[in-house]
Amino acid sequence: MTLTVPQVSALEQVVAKKLSEVLNRATDLNFEIDLRNEGLDSIKTIEFIVNLEVEFDIEIDDQDLLVENFSTINKVTKLLSENYGVQQ
Repeated sequence: MTLTVPQVSALEQVVAKKLSEVLNRATDLNFEIDLRNEGLDSIKTIEFIVNLEVEFDIEIDDQDLLVENFSTINKVTKLLSENYGVQQ
């Protein structure tokens, strides 16, 4: 039996890196983990969003600024790719 390592897209890597910068520590590679349980509070969420906007040269619409959209790395990458055309 061979174990396969899940493929991580470049977008997921950048999002995880930005999250690590905001949390001041390495992030778990489990992209489904609830980021609120990892220390992403309201202030850090705003910092995270601003970092993403700068990184990808986008402005996230107010209607997308929902806690649910930023609760996991997978949800963040889905929002960025589907709503803002961010591809890496």
